[in-house]
Amino acid sequence: MGFELRELSAADGCNALSLGDPVFSPLKSFLRKEAKKLHQEHLARTYVLVRQGETKVLAYITTLCTHMAVEQFDKHDVVLDGFRYKDYPAIKLARLAVDSSLKRQGIGSQLVDFIIGLITEHVMPHTGCRFLVVDSKPESVNFYSAKGFLPIGISNEGDSATTTMFIDLKRVLAAVN
Repeated sequence: MGFELRELSAADGCNALSLGDPVFSPLKSFLRKEAKKLHQEHLARTYVLVRQGETKVLAYITTLCTHMAVEQFDKHDVVLDGFRYKDYPAIKLARLAVDSSLKRQGIGSQLVDFIIGLITEHVMPHTGCRFLVVDSKPESVNFYSAKGFLPIGISNEGDSATTTMFIDLKRVLAAVN
């Protein structure tokens, strides 16, 4: 039986996702309590991995529109001369979770690749978007680094510190073309 990656639907079972480490319990809580409403209200987009013909969510990824301040890029060679705005348009990878039973099988990596493909093929040709951004938990920094994300800062908001990381989508497109 294969898998299907698609947009979250009202019928999806969002309660059975098992993430193992308690540090990731906010990801399960988000899926259970907030994802469907944000999806319906067009405030975020969630894509789910399910077994074909089933509705139990085994993994998911959520994105939304955001921006990044030009001043954040002082140490990175991405600021454009003559760019007159204070912020770069970006997409935020807001949530990513994979069920414990599927960990270490490349699913998280494939979900990130899916989002990069979605942005470069369907967003960037129609509107400005330069970066993919994530606020990574310390436990996930190595994962995002391996995917090509670069650190840009650390935030201590909320219960734990996160590392803000980004990918320059212009460079992704240049590498593909």
